[in-house]
Amino acid sequence: MRIKNLHIGYIKTLLEIEELNLEPGKVYSLIGANGRGKTTLMKTLIGQIPSLSGQMTFNEKDLTTLLSLDKSKLFGFVNSRFAGVSYMRAKEYVALGRSPYTNAFGRLSAIDEAIVDQSFATMEIEHLADKFTEELSDGERQMLAIAKVLAQETKYIFLDEPTAFLDYSNKKKVLEMLMKIAREENKCVFYSSHDLEMVLEFSDVKICIAKENNQVSINSARLDLNFLLNICFQD
Repeated sequence: MRIKNLHIGYIKTLLEIEELNLEPGKVYSLIGANGRGKTTLMKTLIGQIPSLSGQMTFNEKDLTTLLSLDKSKLFGFVNSRFAGVSYMRAKEYVALGRSPYTNAFGRLSAIDEAIVDQSFATMEIEHLADKFTEELSDGERQMLAIAKVLAQETKYIFLDEPTAFLDYSNKKKVLEMLMKIAREENKCVFYSSHDLEMVLEFSDVKICIAKENNQVSINSARLDLNFLLNICFQD
C-alpha cells in the first residue's frame, strides 16, 4: 500500500503524509496525544473517511475506487475495546469476520468454519470458543476481537489503541501476538498507542504526530523514549 501527499481531515487539513509505504510482515505504530487525529488518520487509510487530497494505492490501483465489499477483504479494523455482546458466544462473534465471504443468508461453509477455528488457534484462545463474550475479561475480549479480524483474512489489520484498557501483562501479550501475526501470517499490522515503552519494543516503524503542528514524522533516527515524549506529548 502506497500513500503519497495525503491530506487528512474534514473541511481543512488536519494531517498530511508526504509518503508512506505499508509493507506486509511489518508492524507500524502510531503515536500522538489525544485529539491529534490518530483515529481519523487510520479511518482515512481504510476508506471509512474520505481524504481531502492525495493518493492511496494498492498494487497500483486507486483505493478510493474500491467497493465496500472489496475494502472489507483488504482492511480489518479493531476498536480499542470490545465490551461483549449479550448471549453471544465467542465462536459466534469471531465467525462474524467471515461476513464478506458468506452467502446472502450468512451461512458458514466448511471452509469458513475451518478459518474460524484457525483464528482461535493462532490467538491461542481455543478454550474461550464456547464462552459468552460478556463473561470474558478485557484481555480475553481483545484477543477475541483480533481473532475476528484474522477470520476476515485481510492483508492489513488496523487497531485503534488495542491495549488502552489492559493491564501490563495483557498489553504485552496482545502486542507480542500482533508481532507474531505480522511475521508468520505476512500481514501488515498498524496500531495506535499511548504506551511509548511498548511501542519502542513492539513495532518496526514508528509514526509520530508532533504536538505543535500535527506534522507526521516517520521513524526518526532519534527515536527513544525521551524523544517521543518531547515531540508528541510534553508542552
